[in-house]
Amino acid sequence: MGDNPPMIAHAARLAPVLLVLFLSPLLAHDLWLEADTFRLPSPGELIVVRAGNGTIYAHSENAVAPARLARLVLLGPDGNPLTPPTPEVHGDWLHLPFTPPAAGTYWLAVATKPNKIRLTGQEFTEYLQHDGIPTVLEQRERDGISARDEVEQYSKYVKALFQVGASAAQDCSRPSGLEIEILPLENPYRLSPGDTLPVRVLFRGAPLPGLTLHAGFAGQSGKAFQANTDADGEARIPLSQAGRWYIRGIHLFRVDTQDHSYESYWTTLTFEVGSNP
Repeated sequence: MGDNPPMIAHAARLAPVLLVLFLSPLLAHDLWLEADTFRLPSPGELIVVRAGNGTIYAHSENAVAPARLARLVLLGPDGNPLTPPTPEVHGDWLHLPFTPPAAGTYWLAVATKPNKIRLTGQEFTEYLQHDGIPTVLEQRERDGISARDEVEQYSKYVKALFQVGASAAQDCSRPSGLEIEILPLENPYRLSPGDTLPVRVLFRGAPLPGLTLHAGFAGQSGKAFQANTDADGEARIPLSQAGRWYIRGIHLFRVDTQDHSYESYWTTLTFEVGSNP
């Protein structure tokens, strides 16, 4: 990857690169940023953001170690970087507390270092089915390799959008420079339950077509909403009710390297809908 974009230049450099480990499949969970509320009535109040690692939104099965973080970026309402939070492990969560100094819309973005996981053919198929990656599942079936064992290199890129005060920015679609990211093309804090949120997915700065996105809200029962990005990397997410929302996707593709056969880039966006500060 080339030079960091300007907005990332001030991101925290948190630790030297660790030795890559082969992990149990149970550790390959979604990563997201969660908080009791994504909206604060006024600046100067502490908000404790929690990085969670698990299979059900708003729950965490284990904390991400601070040394696993590659980037931690906090962007203020003007789009400029602020001093990022200091990570603190609390049980199964990684806390990222910060105090917004002014009213407006804030981004918090986290990226993990690449890691590897070894899966049997059956485990890989179950993973593709469970995490909703139908294109890779179908391609493996067509190629007759569904039973083949695989080594996957994965990394995760998560963002959360917070609103302080009542004045929400018109535009919050400026990229933060992560390898993969979901950009809201409208500020969700200007929307209400029943509205639709258009989003664009970028991979290495370019629109990513054909990515399956899943969206849902805290406490949801039943199947999450699903949509595929179009030729411009865009999709539309119906915001059916108020509450804390997530949008997630996994960009997974085959590679030809000595130490792994697939690479995946996990992306998650979290925000809140319809709650006034």
